[in-house]
Amino acid sequence: MLSRGQTCTGSFGEPVVNITFSNGVHPGPSPATNYTYTTNSCPPDGSYTIINSTPGCFGNNWHTITEDHTPGDNMGYMMLVNASYSPGEFYKQTINDLCPSTTYEFAAYVVNVLQPRAAGIKPNLTFIIESVRGDVLGTYSTGDIIESNAPEWKKYGMVFTTTASISDVVLKIINNAPGGYGNDLALDDITFRACGPTIRANVNGSQTGVSICERQNSTVSLNAEVSPGYDNPAYQWQVSNNNTDWQDIPGANSKSAEVLISSASASRYQYRLAVAEAFNINSVKCRVLSNSIPVTLIPKPVADAGPDKSTMQAKPVQLEGKATGSNLSFLWTPASYLDDPTKLNPITTPRDDITYTLQVTDECNNTVSDDVFVKVYMEIIIPNTFTPNGDGVNDLWNIAGLKSYPEARMKIFNRYGAIIFTSEGYNKPWDGQFNGKIVSTGIYYYVIDLNYNDQLFSGVVMIIK
Repeated sequence: MLSRGQTCTGSFGEPVVNITFSNGVHPGPSPATNYTYTTNSCPPDGSYTIINSTPGCFGNNWHTITEDHTPGDNMGYMMLVNASYSPGEFYKQTINDLCPSTTYEFAAYVVNVLQPRAAGIKPNLTFIIESVRGDVLGTYSTGDIIESNAPEWKKYGMVFTTTASISDVVLKIINNAPGGYGNDLALDDITFRACGPTIRANVNGSQTGVSICERQNSTVSLNAEVSPGYDNPAYQWQVSNNNTDWQDIPGANSKSAEVLISSASASRYQYRLAVAEAFNINSVKCRVLSNSIPVTLIPKPVADAGPDKSTMQAKPVQLEGKATGSNLSFLWTPASYLDDPTKLNPITTPRDDITYTLQVTDECNNTVSDDVFVKVYMEIIIPNTFTPNGDGVNDLWNIAGLKSYPEARMKIFNRYGAIIFTSEGYNKPWDGQFNGKIVSTGIYYYVIDLNYNDQLFSGVVMIIK
């Protein structure tokens, strides 16, 4: 809720004065008041304290306020006041270095700390802005500040204009109500902000922002509509990467500007237009500001072809591609054995070992890639006889497909259970020999452990000479 003696219908500048009564380390007494400072959390009549929270003073006739008004501060303080019995000025602060011939909004947040059930005297304040020699530039009275069921910070303020010869003003806060039972309040966040014409900014014609490509050069068009209000307005576009720290853009000094963003790298750019009378434009205290327009980055895509796969020959397996980015397209190469090379998770039925590459392309034509390997295990065909007689025909026990299982283990036994041949992998088939001699004609027993999917083969092979 904002109560004003006069309404500012235009845009505002950053606060050039922001009295928050500090945060973190206790600031001690305020020199701006003639009330008596106390460290008591519940100040008596005619006293005040600077405090983080109120503890439900005077038999809980006061609200318990758990924190000050200032948004986002840590251990912030407020001024807690138990008004004097005698009405009159209780706060006076000189504000220096304002801009001449500039309109400002003064505002402060106040809460009536009295509980409704207490039904006491209501705070009633008058804010006065004067020149240092006593000329009144603005005045506003709150009227009675009514109790609320829960603590309710209310914003009060007014608009005033400095003259060509005034840069320092005096803020006075008058307590109109008598003290005693009631008239108890908390005060926080006293601000002065420049007030001027309404400014509506856009980028590329949008007030909600646009997107550009990461690591590419982009030009954005900044434009603003500025209502009447200044006799001789001047303009300055600004940029920020965090919406907090703003920099003037050299040469961007009109309502429209073309800005080149070279090799865009910040996650976000913010643009706004500052406006002031020409003789004040170089002072940030004199400027009013447009809305902030975001220009966000489209980050380069990320491609992940997924974990390596294995499958039996002629058995399909699905690739587990993953990708992040904006408006993506996909292409797997080679396209061999794939059901659809443009899907993120295609199904392949390869005949042999194969490596696939996933290519991911975004709307900025950025392309990234990643590889995945598919191991293909062959069908095992085990002969039941062979003839190691040296005639060059069927001299070896060749097991089709076993070479594709590099971790396979084989054991061959004679009829007495003795091991006569072992191998790991299949670099060399059994030639029927044991201890350098061809074994006798007969039946021999084998066990083959593929070390893949718990597949185990056992049986007999007959040697014939």
